[in-house]
Amino acid sequence: MTDRLDPVTGTTTTVLTNPVELLTFENRGPSRDPYAYAAPFDIDRMGTHGLYLWVSVPQDAGTPASVRVLCDDQPLELTPARSDIQAAQLSRAPYKSVAPWTSDWYFRLPESALKCLSSAQHMTVTADSTGTPGGRDDRFTADAQALRGFAAFAARHAESR
Repeated sequence: MTDRLDPVTGTTTTVLTNPVELLTFENRGPSRDPYAYAAPFDIDRMGTHGLYLWVSVPQDAGTPASVRVLCDDQPLELTPARSDIQAAQLSRAPYKSVAPWTSDWYFRLPESALKCLSSAQHMTVTADSTGTPGGRDDRFTADAQALRGFAAFAARHAESR
């Protein structure tokens, strides 16, 4: 886990050192990226905290119409948060874009969702590209071992409260 002080805005962002890597459910072929990524982050602006989830998915078939996150097969109620991130006035994204062919999604992360992900047996991310030509629903998953970063993040987050 890393704390980063934004030198431009004075905002502190707590991030995982290594985002969680999710692997595709099914073979996507040799020319399609088999990985998605997810990680929590906390924005601290002068004592006001905001808890968020970053998700990066390949956009081989165009930008997905929607992205959903499941914790042990239960959909999480996540609110898109791009405008929240912009309002925090970060001079850079909390996580670097993985590749030019991925799209980054930001969600508000309720405490209950963080708790679920920190103790989950698996996490699933679905990217719905069915509305684009050649698009389909892509699913990516990570097991409990890969989700250890969420547990460490949740423990540190609980300590800082």
